[in-house]
Parts: sequence; structure tokens; C-alpha cells
Amino acid sequence: MPHTEPWSPSPGTASWDYSGSGALEEDLELCASWEMPHARVFVPAFYLAAFATGLLGNGLVVRLLAGRRGPRRLADTFVLHLAAADLGLVLTLPMWAAAAARGDRWPFGRALCKLSGFALAASRCAGALLMAGLAADRYLAVARPLGAQRLRTPRCARALCWGSWAAALLAGLPALVHRDLQPLPGALGSQCGEQPSDALQAIGLLLLLLTCALPLGASLVCYCRLARRLRRPPRLGRVPTAPLRIICAVEGAFVGSWLPFGALRAGLHLARLEALPLPCRLLQALRWGLTVATCLAFGHSCANPLIYLLLDRSFRARVWRLAHGLSSASSRSADASAEARDARESAGRARTAGSAPAGPY
Repeated sequence: MPHTEPWSPSPGTASWDYSGSGALEEDLELCASWEMPHARVFVPAFYLAAFATGLLGNGLVVRLLAGRRGPRRLADTFVLHLAAADLGLVLTLPMWAAAAARGDRWPFGRALCKLSGFALAASRCAGALLMAGLAADRYLAVARPLGAQRLRTPRCARALCWGSWAAALLAGLPALVHRDLQPLPGALGSQCGEQPSDALQAIGLLLLLLTCALPLGASLVCYCRLARRLRRPPRLGRVPTAPLRIICAVEGAFVGSWLPFGALRAGLHLARLEALPLPCRLLQALRWGLTVATCLAFGHSCANPLIYLLLDRSFRARVWRLAHGLSSASSRSADASAEARDARESAGRARTAGSAPAGPY
């Protein structure tokens, strides 16, 4: 199995990985990395499965919530934007699957390399910030139901969601500017990666802290305080627990999916900055672990619709009504087509009879 330079992006990690440069270049040359066994098979297969499931599930969520008539719940506003963020990530997965199947060789050109890296970084940041906003909203709804009425309005929820998108777009700018096609060492073709620079390593570590670690920490604080609040006797009536179970499941899936990636990504940044010296064996384990963690993080893009389908009874009912409506519409369309076809055939037979040659009488 061919070996590659240890800091070249492995399948799926190219979205935030960097190639080597600086004082460690000589050490990196001596510490070559081996490709993970069967990565060219299981990584593309996983990405394509996540693409199909995530596109269907998140598209369904957007269809149900965006087309809903009447006032929308505040939590639904955050859920709608979360589905849009997951769709932004999902749409890039076929390209990363194709690159992973080709041993990280990027076949789609420079423009799509930049745009796909930008979409990944922005979607990840938007998801983390929206999850933090959803956690804060749930905490205020339970712990401060009267004092936070001015904050918990549809206008404030929309402003927070669009502010999260604005921050996410800013966080994706470094990938848009610095991502480019980099030649693969010892192989034909190029990979989609960041330009080698210690400054970019520091920027990547800072963005990881601001757009991943801090939102995740804020979400965990909100849910811990919420759990402690729920242990107390209710003052204003019983708090419904079903919505809280759903949102806690969504938050847990997000943390469990992205926390391993964030921790391993931070370790790789620190190693590149020589702040965390690692031997070759640990570098190899870090790179392979990051490949698996990236699959786990990308797989989160299809997790939320499955959670809604399993835990949210009203979501299941709306999905059933939508499916029944589409089935009824399809049946009506088929019936109308059959009636039109029968009418055309009847008219044809009438014309044929009217134009038939006269008999001997």
C-alpha cells in the first residue's frame, strides 16, 4: 500500500487539513505515513450513504417547516436553519467521495475545490452556533419562562439564526481564499488542500476554538443547568419533557459527532505549530483517527431527521400526511391521465366510424 506524506489530507480530512512546511519539513520527510487500509472503499461508501440519507431527510425537514402555515414555534426556526446547514454540507459529499476513492486526487478543478471547502467550514460553524442558540432558547423557556419573554420572540430567533449564518460565512473565508490544488507527493494529480503556512495553522486552531469548542461548551452549560432546573419542583406547572428529550438527543448527536473531530484536528494543528511534539507512531494514529472522526462528523448531517422521525410524534404525523398527500395526488394524476387517454381513444373510434366507406346500401 503506498505511503504518503503524513500531513497530506486523508480521505475526508482534506476539508480542514494542511500540508507540511517550516522547520518540521525534514522530520516529516523521515516520518512517512501509510494510507489507512481499505479507506478508498469504506470512506466513499460512507459519504455516499450519508449524502443520500441526508439529502432526503433534511430536504423533508425543510419542506415540512418552510411550507408550514401559521405561526412557527421558536424551536422550529432553529431546526429549519439546522437542516439548511446540514444540506450545505451534504451537497459536497459526492465530490469528497470521488476524491477519496481516487486516493485524495481532486478531479473537479480549482473553483469547486475552493467552494466545497468554504461550504464545509461554513456549514460546520453554522451548525455549532445554531445548536448553541437552540440550547439557550430551551434553557430560557424552562428556567426563565417569564423573564425571557422579550428575548424569546420570532424576531429575535430569526435575528440569531441569520447572525449565525453571517458568522459562519466569515469563518469560511479562509478556506475560500487559501484553499487550492496542491500537488500530491510521489503521485500523479493534485489534492484539494490549504496552502502550507504556520500562520494558517494558527488561524485554523483559532477558528476551531471559536466556531466549535466555544459553541459546544455553551450548549453543554445550558443543558447541564437545564437538567438541574428540571430536578426541582415545577413552579408554573409541569414542564413537557418530550420536546426536551428530542432537543437533548439532537445536541448529544452533534457533540458526539463533532467533538472527536475537533479534538484530533486541534492536536494536528498543535503538532504542526511544534507546540505538541509527537513521535511517528502517534502521528500515524492521529491521522488515521482523524479519517474515522471525519466520517463520524460528516455522518451527523443525516442524524437529525432520523432523531425527529424516531422521537417526534408530530413530525411522524406530518411526514405521513405529506406522503399520503403525494400518493393521493399521484393517484389523481394517474386517474386523470387514464380518463384523458380513454377520451382520446373514444374520439378516435368515433372519427374512424364516421369516415368509414359506405356499404352497398
